[in-house]
Amino acid sequence: MNNNQKETQLLYIQIYASIIFIITILLSIILTYNNIKKKNGCPFFSKFLENNLTIINRIIITFLVIVFTYINYEFYIISKQKNNRDNIQKNEFIASIITLIADFILLYTTIKSVYNDETFGDIDTPLI
Repeated sequence: MNNNQKETQLLYIQIYASIIFIITILLSIILTYNNIKKKNGCPFFSKFLENNLTIINRIIITFLVIVFTYINYEFYIISKQKNNRDNIQKNEFIASIITLIADFILLYTTIKSVYNDETFGDIDTPLI
């Protein structure tokens, strides 16, 4: 497979991942609105369902961050093969790795707080 085909394939993967990301954003908005309704005493979801949706959403986001890191890595490799001296691809790959680390920390704290039955800071901390 040549580089142009590889780049096209990566861009299609990026489109699909972006669509899934939009869905996770919508779920995050619904969960945040549920927290607002919970303050008023009439939430949409039970605490159990809310916790499960939050964990599922965060796991999907983690998967997406891994996909985007892989895409950035592949674009970095293609850039090196083209002898591109521009560091943009390298910087994007490094940023993806840092984002992946932050996402793993966020996923860990979310799972830990759900299993310890602690109250989320979701009103102050977005789910995205």
